[in-house]
Amino acid sequence: MVMSHRCRGFTLIELMIVVAIIGILASLAVSAYQTYTVRAQISEGINFAAGAKDPIVDAYTNGGVAPANRAASGMTPLPTDSRGSYVSSVEITDGRIDVTFGGTLAHQDIIGHIVSLTPYETDGNTVLWRCGNAPVPGGVPLKGGAPHVAPSLPVRYLPANCR
Repeated sequence: MVMSHRCRGFTLIELMIVVAIIGILASLAVSAYQTYTVRAQISEGINFAAGAKDPIVDAYTNGGVAPANRAASGMTPLPTDSRGSYVSSVEITDGRIDVTFGGTLAHQDIIGHIVSLTPYETDGNTVLWRCGNAPVPGGVPLKGGAPHVAPSLPVRYLPANCR
């Protein structure tokens, strides 16, 4: 008795469907990774600017008015003195911190865009900060403080605490 053994493989259509599915999944992954990378750069820039928070709070505590600029808060006068891989400058305007992105490694989608951090004083004399599109924290703007400025970045790039 002779048994016939027949080999079966994938057809060309089946292989093309698999390749198409893999291509779609790869394009989604690349897009999600790019958004993640830009969001991480913005988060790092905001953390970088956090170094300006203490001088602002100190100047406000000592003088009772939000510092007008970097020099009034005890920092160097040039905004470009505070820069990093993703940040080109950190400016202080009446207590508000304006972070401008555009360092040497910054993603092209964020170069030239600004995110502001605005201080608010609470009833307990503590200072809370508002970032980006986040809601106003409990409290009032610092005496002599600048109004908050909405970010010029797309919302999808802002970290969760700044949305």
